[in-house]
Amino acid sequence: MHDEWNPPPLAGQPMSLTELLDEMALLAIPDGSKVVTIEEARNELPMAKKLLYSLQALQDQAHDLTEELEVLVEELGARMAGFDPVHLEWHGVVDGYLVLYSWSEGEEDIEWWHPLDTGINGRRPLVEA
Repeated sequence: MHDEWNPPPLAGQPMSLTELLDEMALLAIPDGSKVVTIEEARNELPMAKKLLYSLQALQDQAHDLTEELEVLVEELGARMAGFDPVHLEWHGVVDGYLVLYSWSEGEEDIEWWHPLDTGINGRRPLVEA
């Protein structure tokens, strides 16, 4: 039989950690996390929002730079398929089929390919005569 959690009559009322009924629930939160009161959360909200907005701005800048890199690489016939590690792909033909030649950072040469409908995990070695 499945035990259902029946909320108390005042469901939604913020409480302190000392009023927690199931201390085992604390095992589910990630290491380094803490349980706060609603007042503490509200006091931290302005700083958390400020940090979030800063991160969003950085993410937007990174996105713009990535798009610029993609355009530059595409002019060479390649496309960026990954950034960390760098992964480049070029459209090509293998065994009569349109495929993607594949190169990853750390590799000396382009020695891999994969079908259009797979990603880097579907890479296969080139067989050159």
